[in-house]
Amino acid sequence: MIRQCSLLALVGALLVPASADAQRRSPRGISDDDWFNRWSLEPYAGAYRDAYDLTGSQTGYLVGGRIGYTLGSRWRMFGNIGYNQTEDVAFSPVPDPVVYDNVWVLTTAGAEFDVVPGRTAASIGVHGGAGWRRVDLDDDGAVPLPGQSLASNGFSAYEVIAPGVTLRHRLGARAALTLRFEDYMFDVFDGATDHSLALTLGVSFR
Repeated sequence: MIRQCSLLALVGALLVPASADAQRRSPRGISDDDWFNRWSLEPYAGAYRDAYDLTGSQTGYLVGGRIGYTLGSRWRMFGNIGYNQTEDVAFSPVPDPVVYDNVWVLTTAGAEFDVVPGRTAASIGVHGGAGWRRVDLDDDGAVPLPGQSLASNGFSAYEVIAPGVTLRHRLGARAALTLRFEDYMFDVFDGATDHSLALTLGVSFR
């Protein structure tokens, strides 16, 4: 309970000042283009170290997109969806080894703050939500014995909190290059946190 309250307080500390900053900004004197530019779309791709890789040796890919909304000069809120696949995460103990893959769909929302503003900016942020995991049987021809299959029929949900650091460089009035490092923390409220690290490169369009 204490850990859960601490995490909620952290998210609140990020969101409340951002909302207050947005409310203090008057719409008078702001052009239609300025209001439009508050929205951004950022596709990204990179590497993802899966904490649920039972072999402990595989890194998969992570692709996704963010929709952001600028609340003030240094605050942003965003929604995020990501897709990951990590191969060869488990082997079933049968005479002909059966290989399994992890598939993740990450759905989160959060906020970030520019610690160092400017054309090249550094930001800290946090987002949270659900990670949806499915275990697939790798198509290698092997067939598991009855009762020994690890493959799942659908997705299972895991709560996730992801703090991160972002470097952002403006390429022009409507585009920026982003480099982001994040720690996807699963099962935080269960007392045994699993960490999946992600490093991605993206382009943000306004």
